[in-house]
Amino acid sequence: MKNILRGFSREVFFFLVFAGFLLYMTVPDVVIFLKPAISFEELLEEDGRTLEAGSHVSGRVPYVLEHFASESTYTQRSDGSRSGSRSTGRFYPLFWTGGLAALKCRQADVETLDQLAEETYLYLMTGEEPTTVFSMEGKAEPLNEKLTNYYREYMADMDFTADELDALGQPLCVRYVNFTAVWVMFAIGVLLAVLGVLLFLRRYRLAVHGSGLQRAEDLPDVP
Repeated sequence: MKNILRGFSREVFFFLVFAGFLLYMTVPDVVIFLKPAISFEELLEEDGRTLEAGSHVSGRVPYVLEHFASESTYTQRSDGSRSGSRSTGRFYPLFWTGGLAALKCRQADVETLDQLAEETYLYLMTGEEPTTVFSMEGKAEPLNEKLTNYYREYMADMDFTADELDALGQPLCVRYVNFTAVWVMFAIGVLLAVLGVLLFLRRYRLAVHGSGLQRAEDLPDVP
């Protein structure tokens, strides 16, 4: 046990803790990425694949309705004040034959999706297909309670009754994920874990067997 403790050092602790944090943050998304992706077009098919929490979704988004909520972030300062809010994206109702679904985009995509929403409205009125092209890759997750209430209010304004909304069940949200960044962080986490283990094993062997070099007092006398 004493030798095991000697195997640890500040560097080993740093490598393993940071690696654990990165792997904890990225492994769930890596697992999702490895699943066969569902296309947004498949969500429009009556016999299409089922969308569920943890689904990998990718492809062109053919239609969306006008956004029902926005997302923003701010920085809380040590004195209790906070910085101004920074917009980070919007939530749009997404067409899906299996229930209620939403799409959460980045702020950089808001202008494109607002244009697609306008064209979708015209499509519903005139039958003219949207021309705006927008593609996205992400994961499906349950919509939180607050956003679900906003979504239900939005759908109620479109003449959906409470019973109809209840029958459609818990809304899901397809949220944008940068899987390239996920894989990079996952690879860094694996590398740090390997380095941490190798450094621990090196220090452990030194603690058990020593460096293999003779101490000065053990060296033979030289005339």
